Amino acid sequence: MTSDIQQEISEQIESFYQAVKENWPGFKTRVGQEQMFAQIGQTLSHAKSPKDSRDGDHILVIEGKTGVGKTLGYLIPAIVFSKRMNKRVIISTGTVALQEQLIQKDLPALAELSPFPFEYALAKGRGRYVCNIRLEQVSGKTKQSALFEDANWDGPPKEKDIDHFANALNSLNQGQWNGEKDTAPPEISDSMWPRIAAERSSCLGRHCQRFNVCPYFNARRELVKADVIVANHDLVISTIASGSKILPDPSETLYVFDEAHHLPQVGIAHFASSVGLIASTRWLEKIMTAVLRADALLPESSGKIAEEIHDLVTDLIQHTKQLINSLRLSNFVTHDQAIHRFKHGELSEEFANEAQTMGPLAIALNNRVSKILQQLNDQRNNSIDKDSYSPAILEMGSYQAKTENLSNTWHLMQADANPPIAKWLEWQDLGSTFDFKLHASPISAAQNLAQSLWSTSSAAILTSATLRTLGDFKYFLNQVGLNWFPKTNTFEAESPFDYENQGTFVVPDMLACPSANSEGHTQELSTEIPNQLSDLRHGALVLFTSKKQMKQVYEDLPEEFLQDVLMQGDMPRSQLILQHETRVKQGHRSILFGMQSFGEGLDLPGKLCEVVVITKLPFAPPDSPIEEAKAEWLEKNQGNPFYEISVPAAALKLQQWVGRGIRTETDHATIVVLDQRLKTKPYGKKLMAGLPPFKRVM
Repeated sequence: MTSDIQQEISEQIESFYQAVKENWPGFKTRVGQEQMFAQIGQTLSHAKSPKDSRDGDHILVIEGKTGVGKTLGYLIPAIVFSKRMNKRVIISTGTVALQEQLIQKDLPALAELSPFPFEYALAKGRGRYVCNIRLEQVSGKTKQSALFEDANWDGPPKEKDIDHFANALNSLNQGQWNGEKDTAPPEISDSMWPRIAAERSSCLGRHCQRFNVCPYFNARRELVKADVIVANHDLVISTIASGSKILPDPSETLYVFDEAHHLPQVGIAHFASSVGLIASTRWLEKIMTAVLRADALLPESSGKIAEEIHDLVTDLIQHTKQLINSLRLSNFVTHDQAIHRFKHGELSEEFANEAQTMGPLAIALNNRVSKILQQLNDQRNNSIDKDSYSPAILEMGSYQAKTENLSNTWHLMQADANPPIAKWLEWQDLGSTFDFKLHASPISAAQNLAQSLWSTSSAAILTSATLRTLGDFKYFLNQVGLNWFPKTNTFEAESPFDYENQGTFVVPDMLACPSANSEGHTQELSTEIPNQLSDLRHGALVLFTSKKQMKQVYEDLPEEFLQDVLMQGDMPRSQLILQHETRVKQGHRSILFGMQSFGEGLDLPGKLCEVVVITKLPFAPPDSPIEEAKAEWLEKNQGNPFYEISVPAAALKLQQWVGRGIRTETDHATIVVLDQRLKTKPYGKKLMAGLPPFKRVM
């Protein structure tokens, strides 16, 4: 990009910014926000074309604490660059709340003030929309409805559910419902939704008789017109991982990942796979009926593929049932010992033998089911009576989704990788029954994100209030694979808060160490919490790492103190927060007891939260199979899981929890940490390095 073009873009950003400053209600100039304009502008000027090499100068990681004004800080330059470079912007978020803020508030207001017109839209995954055909069939409105139910479910829907589906269909046809899950009639429960949700493998696309009124494709048409698309991390990563065309091609896209600290976990989840062994035998036992129905619609079929599928299914059922029986007899996993992880990603001899057998069978089955599905689509496209093929395509498409998942899981169970694949078997409690569920997952999203996203995107901005840990960006860059892009830019935007005068950070002397004397620490909390809140006049937040400890402390507190406490779990979250706000507004003390979800994303400005009490440093033991596998791999390679995983993760969470205290430029808050380890352990200084510069009382 030439310097003249850069200058023109800078002037357009400045013009847009001036319009916002003059017309945005309650606007305040923020140094950190203006720094974001400059940093983002510099990075987007290095946006890549598809053939360009990528070494990281097209990527910016920027931390902006609460109050910086991150949303406008990235929207204004991204919109300007989008229009000037003829590229589209995807704003990816970690929460629904931020999506709603962007679509309902920020983007409409900016569209009014922008020096040039732009379109925006909200993108949702296909599964968030109803499939008209599936809804008609499950409502009993088509001749093939019974066939469809048998293909996809263990049994037909209940009569009352059929009535609810029929009413929903009526609402859809009359325009009273737009076909989105979020606005579905209340009678359509979460458990009912999968019966009618659109799915990629069974979608007929433009050949569907309901294509012109399809909620999903109606939404797609809006996306095509949009310059700015709001999505979530799940959809962005799943789209890239699957090669779906829901969103624009990465090479033509300027990405902004807000709440980017969620990316590592979302990335891992989307490259993982799992399958229930018992559940798979059920649909395998039914698939041949669907295959024969489909084969009968193919006039040129010799029946060879159907025979091959029959043989593959027979072998898969036989081997799966043998494995299930073996697991039942061996107590490999049980209700009380629900998870068995294969150490170092190495399967036991029995599982290794099964994987070597099942993997090729599952892959071959998926290939042949996919081939029949393709033949059905081809036959339909060349037929006069196109509608007669729709039920079979829907049915085989649903089975193809199952065969693909089965194939992917067994493929990962066989895979050797470095770092290794986490592999485990789970006893899945399903209430009145159970299943043996196989899981396989990468232990890091870094490599997949590097290959599928950073190496293909035109440009990317990653931002959040908490991206640095222990004083730098290294931990986050490693988690998301940006450590392989040496020219990746990092920046910490200046906070508008005067932390030294607005906040006090207190670590009082405690007798019991949580790690050495957990019971003693819990007992001490029941006296120390009232002591620390003795002068509280309005609102406070007390954060716990353990539900058990929170309940025990609550039970041990003095009666006169308990009258001011509202505990998470006693009522719905929204109701709890509303009651807290009402108490404070009426001039009463109100103390919220909560856990992790209250430590992130909870906004309690002013009097609503004058004191934050953190009862224990938020260390999470590596007790999930993925975390255990990662720790094991680090140890094997002379790493230190505690300092390389536990301490950075605790630092990130501590920053988020501490951030509940000061939410505006007029707030004053005290942060109290009731954990001596912050003063006595070597990692204490490392944890403190990532915290705001409060006045400290140690």
